[in-house]
Amino acid sequence: MSLQLVLKERMSGWIAFNPDSGLPPGRHSFVLNVDAVTSELLSFGAVRHCSGVVEFGAFHAPAPVRGELVLQLTGPSYDLHFSLEGIGELHVAGRKTYDVRNLVESMTTLPLMVYRNGQVIGEAELVYRDSVIAFPLKALRLRLA
Repeated sequence: MSLQLVLKERMSGWIAFNPDSGLPPGRHSFVLNVDAVTSELLSFGAVRHCSGVVEFGAFHAPAPVRGELVLQLTGPSYDLHFSLEGIGELHVAGRKTYDVRNLVESMTTLPLMVYRNGQVIGEAELVYRDSVIAFPLKALRLRLA
C-alpha cells in the first residue's frame, strides 16, 4: 500500500473563441471539476494526471476532461483536453503565476489559451470556487491505495 494525495478542484469561468475560428461568438460560462492523484506527495515538478468533467450549461452538454497538472513553487500549470460535439477536440493550457502583490487573485485565477489542431482559437479563464483558506480543507485528501 502507498499513501496518495488526491487534489480535487472545482473552478468556474468562461471560454471565448476568436472571431475567425468559426465557433459560436461571445463568452460561454463553464465549470470544471477535476481530480488529480499522486503518490509523490511533495514532489514539485512531477506530472499529476487528472480527469473530470467540464460543464457548459446551455452552450454544450457536459464532457469528460483529461490532462495533466504540474505543481511548482511559482504556481501550477494545467494542460487539459476535452471533445465537444460539432467543435472537436479542444486543448486548454495555462498556468497560475503567484504574485505577492496580488496573492489571492494570483492563487485563484487561471488564465488559459484554447487550441484546436495546434492553433490558438480562443482564450478562457477559470477561478477557484472556494476561498484560498478553504483549499487545504476542501481540495486535499490523503488516501491509502
